[in-house]
Amino acid sequence: MRSVTIPLVVLSGYAVVAFFVFGTAAAETLLLYPNIFRDIPESLELTERFMSAVAVGDVMRPLGGVLTLCALIAAAVSVRYRVGLRWMGLSLLSLVSGQFLLSILYEWPRATILFDDRDKHTLAEIQRAATEFQIGEGFRILAAALTALFAVAAAVACYRRRVLATLS
Repeated sequence: MRSVTIPLVVLSGYAVVAFFVFGTAAAETLLLYPNIFRDIPESLELTERFMSAVAVGDVMRPLGGVLTLCALIAAAVSVRYRVGLRWMGLSLLSLVSGQFLLSILYEWPRATILFDDRDKHTLAEIQRAATEFQIGEGFRILAAALTALFAVAAAVACYRRRVLATLS
């Protein structure tokens, strides 16, 4: 039986990064969004001024890139060592569909309406975009939680194999 030290380290590292991203996204949503969406459109203008130096996307996009890179490495190791495959597959599914695609295809167009092209839209369109954005954000947080949970399950499956290997 092959050693599972490498997959354990890689899968555990991915689980840590996934939980960090989940915690960051949840904190961002709980701490910033009530202020951002409290009084549309005035609160959006105030948010733009507040986030003129560093915006949410300036942090979350690179963090998402790091998470994706870690996920791909962990998936490759999982396949190579045949450990935690189901959990890694579920983690990748929630990462790609619930965070990556949801953000690009659903959230970013609404963020463009809310922050970049606000003067081209009516107040009703802006308020609808804000409501839709917040609903999408709820799904993104759920997907981030599932991504992290499945990543931990993959790491636990690997750890279980290691423990069982030392017992035999």
